[in-house]
Amino acid sequence: MKTILAAVVVLTAFTTFPALAQEKPADKEKVDKTFDRIDTNKDGSIDRAELSVYLLAVVDKQRSDFESGFLEMDVNKDGKIDKEEAKANAVLLSYFDPLDSDKDGFLSKAELDAAMDAAAKIQN
Repeated sequence: MKTILAAVVVLTAFTTFPALAQEKPADKEKVDKTFDRIDTNKDGSIDRAELSVYLLAVVDKQRSDFESGFLEMDVNKDGKIDKEEAKANAVLLSYFDPLDSDKDGFLSKAELDAAMDAAAKIQN
């Protein structure tokens, strides 16, 4: 469970989502546009199928952003992220140990992919 929570947090760290804590006119416009994008049959409501399609698209975008983020963080291009490289992302660094499932001191692409898959299951 700790790994899944870490995966969700790391996904958020690799991608950026606007906070909708207080609705402002600009926020309402974003919410309305997002609602319209999700409501593909334009019936004024979002059903499970529409939401599922939207969330899968979000996960695909997160995966793409994750791929880019991983490559950028892997400064020495050895295919894994060590704790020194992880210092570039405070959230990733704070969840480094739970994500390092084989406890070798590195975050491999496979470990982070597994965390990404676990987070996607939570979102579905």
